[in-house]
Amino acid sequence: MFINLTEEQKEGKFEELIEYANKIKNESLKNACLKILNDYKKQLFTRAAGHDAIEHIKYERTHQCFDGGLLDHTLNVTKHAYNIALIYKDKVDMDLVIFGALLHDIGKTKIFDEWNENGKIKSNLNYSYLLVDHVYLGEQIVEKYLDKEEISEKLKYQALHIIATHMDTMDKHMTEAYIVSYADSIDADVENIISYPRNAFNPIIKKYMYESENTEK
Repeated sequence: MFINLTEEQKEGKFEELIEYANKIKNESLKNACLKILNDYKKQLFTRAAGHDAIEHIKYERTHQCFDGGLLDHTLNVTKHAYNIALIYKDKVDMDLVIFGALLHDIGKTKIFDEWNENGKIKSNLNYSYLLVDHVYLGEQIVEKYLDKEEISEKLKYQALHIIATHMDTMDKHMTEAYIVSYADSIDADVENIISYPRNAFNPIIKKYMYESENTEK
């Protein structure tokens, strides 16, 4: 299920990201988000969301390990988070949910090599991943942009908290952080199952026993 995105598909998905960013009502958050997305557009287009071989004990690849995979994952997570947040829209800050979802994995632009299948570089992890991972790097990127905006210290750290906690690296203290984290897990887990069939294969009848009969191929 690993199919590289075409340039047209990438542009379409990026336009959707921009549409979500424009839903943010707080001008400072919106400006920072739009600037980051546009400044990191090339990296979003040319990085995967997952990587090759690092978890070879479990699978050869992780989720959305294809050209444009990071863009695909970011859009999926944003859609999931937005739709979940709508259920609780009177109790959560939609701006923070959208902002956090759009930028939760921006740090991966720093830890993955540019996709180059012909040159045998796919989604290899570089040295930084082994030391600090994408969560820390993502926080660093986003904080620099937020510091250029007129934004309260409270709102700044609320936004950073969502990025900091989306991988369960620290305790979550905000509903918005839970929503983004779960949206991230939903997409990663579903994409992994789709890409690596883990259903029990029956060698006698040569079928996956838990595959839905209603799934169109």
